[in-house]
Amino acid sequence: MEKIENFDFLNDEKIAEKIIDFKDEKTTFVRFLLPSIHCSGCISVLENLSNIHKDILESSIDFPNKKIKIVFNHLSLKLSNVASILEKIGYKPSINFDLLEKKENRTRTFNKKLIGKLAISFFCFGNIMLLALPEYIGAYEEDIWFLEHRNFFRFLMLILSIPIILLSFIDYIKPAILGLKKHVFNIDIPISIGIFVLFFWSLYEVLLDYSSGYFDSLSGFYFFLLISKIFQIHTHSKILSFNNDYKSFYPIYVSKIGNNRKEKKILLSSLKIGDIIIIRNEEIIPVDSILTKGLALLDCSFITGESVLVKKKKGERVYSGSKHKGEIIYLRVVKNLDNSYLSFLWKNKKCIDKKSFHLNSLSTKFSKGFTPIILTISIVTGIYWSFVNLSKVFQTTFSVLIVTCPCALVLSSPFIFGNIIRFFSRKGFYVKDASTIEKMSTISTIIFDKTGTITDPEKEKIFFIGKRLRHKEKKITASLLRNSNHPLSKKLFTELSIKNFYSVNNFKEILGNGMQGIIENVFVKIGSMKYLGVSSINKLKETTVGLLFNDQFIGYFKFRNFYRKKVEKMFLNIKKYKIIILSGDSNESERKYLKSILPESSVIFFNQSPEEKFNYIKKIQKSGEKVMMIGDGINDCLALNQSEIGVATSDNPTSFFPSCDAFIQSDFLDKIFLFLKISKISTKLVITNFIISLIYNFIGIIYSSTGHLKPFIAAILMPLSSLSVILFSIFSTWIVSRRFLS
Repeated sequence: MEKIENFDFLNDEKIAEKIIDFKDEKTTFVRFLLPSIHCSGCISVLENLSNIHKDILESSIDFPNKKIKIVFNHLSLKLSNVASILEKIGYKPSINFDLLEKKENRTRTFNKKLIGKLAISFFCFGNIMLLALPEYIGAYEEDIWFLEHRNFFRFLMLILSIPIILLSFIDYIKPAILGLKKHVFNIDIPISIGIFVLFFWSLYEVLLDYSSGYFDSLSGFYFFLLISKIFQIHTHSKILSFNNDYKSFYPIYVSKIGNNRKEKKILLSSLKIGDIIIIRNEEIIPVDSILTKGLALLDCSFITGESVLVKKKKGERVYSGSKHKGEIIYLRVVKNLDNSYLSFLWKNKKCIDKKSFHLNSLSTKFSKGFTPIILTISIVTGIYWSFVNLSKVFQTTFSVLIVTCPCALVLSSPFIFGNIIRFFSRKGFYVKDASTIEKMSTISTIIFDKTGTITDPEKEKIFFIGKRLRHKEKKITASLLRNSNHPLSKKLFTELSIKNFYSVNNFKEILGNGMQGIIENVFVKIGSMKYLGVSSINKLKETTVGLLFNDQFIGYFKFRNFYRKKVEKMFLNIKKYKIIILSGDSNESERKYLKSILPESSVIFFNQSPEEKFNYIKKIQKSGEKVMMIGDGINDCLALNQSEIGVATSDNPTSFFPSCDAFIQSDFLDKIFLFLKISKISTKLVITNFIISLIYNFIGIIYSSTGHLKPFIAAILMPLSSLSVILFSIFSTWIVSRRFLS
């Protein structure tokens, strides 16, 4: 019996902190490396851990990285118990802290194991083929010596096949048994049946001296399965590297305090342990940190689903993925970005009211129905040949099981969409995952925010209407503005050009309206006229931001908007879609200009609050519209999340928005029609790949069921089918990218 490892060391807080992503009063979020994950059956078993133990609240798989995220109640279940549960169901977690810190080394370790298995299988396969050669060429009939020593050769082949059986048990038979226990039919089942049938049929024939059996087919089958697996892993790591190393693509910046105590913007990927960073209101904490200054009010709803604000004081740990709500805070980084929860949060965000699309449902239904169908075909084939030619029963039955591997079909969607994601990232469009590309192909309506989305904040002109602001008043205003991430706030903050700031007390920001706080004993409010309660200037048609000191109206900033270059061409290129402008501004004076550059069927709404944008999108979705929302990601958080595709746009993103499905750099916004067009083409490519794979499997079934395909040849053709799909995916997406994105 396999020894059950003792995971009690995980109950030590210092050790647990290295692998815990998030922890509150009741729940803990943790990720484990599970090297034994290898198929859809594994995913099905592991994502239903809540059925195994009531205190496991949720589990989800990051398949490319072989990781599982588990949410559990730590009041009644220890971290060590969670690891033990995984081991008992056949998925022993790999807890090597050196490897946790070094992703590259971890990948090499996995590859070394596969290469080791490949070396063993090649040794067994090569020698079995040499030992079987005399019988293939008829030496037993012509040479008495070979005939007399045939049992020596046969039993030696039997001995050499034992390592193959042991490796097959680990890789395929054991997962197949676990899948059956959970009533899951996966591809491991027909593979395991084939391996069992091959081995025991060959053992039967050798023991009764009928023939040398099919040990060559058995070893060759496993050998080519390994080649296929290694090839797939290598291709995933190259083509789908976007999913594994998001920080190489996302243009996310963070504010860091340099050695000269001045604030500067650096790439998120440049963060190091010990760096001091600044987090403003509504910004996501990018890495695990210690609070060094300020009072943190954290919204952990992206992680826990609960919107209760959690207070953190100086010296307390702050987990990545939490959103800060309040005045500016200072954090000291304590965990590398590679080990941050942020990337997992981005890729595993649970969308509300978002329906699955046809390709996903097709893949899911096919995966569930494929194994029973193939088992039925193989059984019917065996029954048929038992009446026609008993000697061909085994050959035909096993050939059907081998040649109809669904790997090619399963690989089609992630390889094509993954490659398209990589090409998009080169053009400033950073898409979350393959399903986002798929959903883009169904979009019928595109909704734009105005300020900071189709307008260029870098070129806006700002005029202050009111009494002239003194330096101290500017400093007070800038001290409040620096806490906000709203495009208008950032533009005003830059315009004021203040270097030193006052501390802010009782900071509060209402998105889409304004903010307030007490600075130098002055109660300051900045925002819309409605928010300030200034009715006399409430009907201004320009974009304005008012200023209030101690309930006294000081004046307002008036913005003269400049629209981005090529915005007219952009609207012209997407005129076949229904276009809607949802703006929070009260700048009705711009309606005439917008009408002149938009298609006639377009609709424009001003004075829209975040809730009104959300409700409008929900309303048109009920009428069947598939919506892509493009906004700044801050005020438009609700709308982005409700849309089928939510795209956050910015010139220099300093925040992370789990509510969106993609980021787009503002200077590439005019290329949105190309991204939509390519998404439709890529969907057609996936369907084409489906058809090619089905034709391949259909032809394979015909040849194998009619006795024209031997198991050994079928084992060679199986990885070749995967290769053909991968090559088609690479070549077709390369042609598309060269034609439209070069």
